[in-house]
Parts: sequence; C-alpha cells; structure tokens
Amino acid sequence: MSTPSQRIDCLRYALRQEPVDAFLVSDPANVTYLTGFRGDDSYLLLDQDHLFLVTDSRYTEQAAAEAPQCEIVKRDGSIIKETAKAFGRLGAKSLGIEAASMSVSSFRDLAEALEGVEPLPKKGLVEKLREVKDEGEIERIRKAAALADATLTALRGQIVPGMTEREVANRIDFSLREAGARRPSFEPIVAARQRSSLPHAQATDARLAPGDAVLIDWGAERDLYSSDCTRMFFLAAPDARWREVYATVRRAQELAIEAIRAGAGLREVDAVARQHISQAGYGSNFGHGLGHGVGLRVHESPSMNERAEGTLAAGMVVTVEPGIYLPGWGGVRIEDLVVVRQEGAEVLTSLPKELDAVIL
Repeated sequence: MSTPSQRIDCLRYALRQEPVDAFLVSDPANVTYLTGFRGDDSYLLLDQDHLFLVTDSRYTEQAAAEAPQCEIVKRDGSIIKETAKAFGRLGAKSLGIEAASMSVSSFRDLAEALEGVEPLPKKGLVEKLREVKDEGEIERIRKAAALADATLTALRGQIVPGMTEREVANRIDFSLREAGARRPSFEPIVAARQRSSLPHAQATDARLAPGDAVLIDWGAERDLYSSDCTRMFFLAAPDARWREVYATVRRAQELAIEAIRAGAGLREVDAVARQHISQAGYGSNFGHGLGHGVGLRVHESPSMNERAEGTLAAGMVVTVEPGIYLPGWGGVRIEDLVVVRQEGAEVLTSLPKELDAVIL
C-alpha cells in the first residue's frame, strides 16, 4: 500500500504544474488519504518543503501518532486564523484551496485572514490521485464488500411479509456493525413495490407484502474504505413484466462489465448499458449514470455517465449499476463493485443475481 509520504510526493508534483506556492487541504477524506490522520475538523497545509496539520486539543495526540511526518499546529480558536498564521511561516506568495470542500463563508474568512493573498480555488487535485487505488486499498474495499455480502446473505431469510422497510434497513445497519463494519457506508435503501422506482428511496414504515419486489442498496465501511451493492429480491415468483425488466437490467449490467478495461472511455462504457436498455424500450427510464468510484467515500470520482470525459485506468474501483424505473409500477437496479484491470473487470461483490436466487 502506498505510504502517506508517497502520496504527498504525488500531490507536490501535481502542484508544480499549478500557479500556487502552497495548498490547503480541507476535505477530511483527503487529509486522511495524504497523512493517515483519521480525525476530522483539521486542515493540511503544505508546500514543497513543509507539512502542517492544523488541529485542536481533541486530536493533537492522535495526530502526532497517526501523522508523524507532519508538524502538528494546535489551534485554540479559529482554524482559519491558525491556518493563516501557518501560511505566513511558509513565505509563500500564493495559496490554492479545495473548491469543493470549503464553504463560501470559510473562503471569505481565509481571504481576509491572509491579508492580501487571494486564495485560488482548485478542483480535484487530491481526488484525481485517489481515483486509482493501490492493491492495499483494493484489499480493504474487497473486505468491506465481503462483509456486506455476508451480512445480507445471513439476513435474507429474515426478510418476510409483514416487516417494514425501516425494520429491514435497521437490521442491515445493526448487522453490519455487529459483523465488524465501522458503520454502513450510507443509509441502507430498502424500497418495496412501487417505491422501488425511486432510485434513492428512504426506508419507510410501509410493510412488505406477499409477492413484493424489494430493492435493497447497502454497503459497509471497514478500515476507512467503503463498499456498495444493490440487489432485487422477490417475496414470490415475479410475473412476466418483472421478469422482463429484471432480465433487461441484468443483461445491460453484464454487457457493461464486459466492456470495462483500462483505457475504455467512461462515456462509452455507460453507453453500452444505456443502448441495451434503450433497445428494450426503456431508455427514458434510466435516468442516472452507470456508475461511480468508491473508496474512502462511497461516492467519488470517476463517474460513468453520458457526459463523462476521460477513460478508466487500472486500479480504479467503480460501481456498475444500471436501472429501469417506472413511476407507479416499480423499478429494478442491479449493482456490483468492480476493479478495473488492464484486460477486464474484477468483480468484488459476490451475491448471486440469477432470478431464482433472488426469490425469497
């Protein structure tokens, strides 16, 4: 697994291509990625020679242990003012900041505290480094996926008519933690019947009924890294229309996974699944992108969608999750987590997708 020092070196190289002398990392996931520090409410300030981790008394001991390569700057008051003081020690004349994670209010306070130095918003510098995972990161994601898979496998016999969506979601949440997850990587989605047409439905007190189709989207965070998976389950043998929609989504996913390899275009892989769904007559019912990166966060770059630019690279970990959503009827999504390899895709999630296997 790459070390924080190696990651810092990569960021410093990227910064040499930018019109800034120093850079401020404010996104907690990016701070963790670059330093190993697992706390929050802290900033990393660096140039080509210095590393300052600005934190407070809650984290100074932890920061010293987890990020020994950094000089720990303890703040007693405003993190913005303490960061500005640390910037003054660098002798730098320009400062880049993370545009996606710093609020407008904090930006204005920082600009005022820097006294004449205007912070320059930059996008995606650290996120670009995080896109390609090393084998250590992939192994952590693999273990998170295995934990999530095992949890739902153990629970599937408990998903029965009469339970509410919320009860199913709560059991998933509790079981993930009991099995060793730090937490679910996101609030589990459990949507039955017509509500399965809502891609990000929140679980409700609606009760499962015999014959229902149930969409479950869940994941685990383990050792900082996340997993993500979606399966459909049926509480009785589905009728012809459910079978048709399910088969269409499953085949679209298979085709997309077959198209994944290093060098494949993000937009082109999305188009493989989208074309199959469109040819089946459901093109207007697949409204989201095919997939997204997963790592320290359950949603990160790259994105595979109709507007995406760029290509897949070996070591990226992405979801493949086509769906068909029919308002007033229901929806089907099937999602797996894959590692991009030079010649293809390695699927990390393992739950079966054959129709007979998802009838409870």
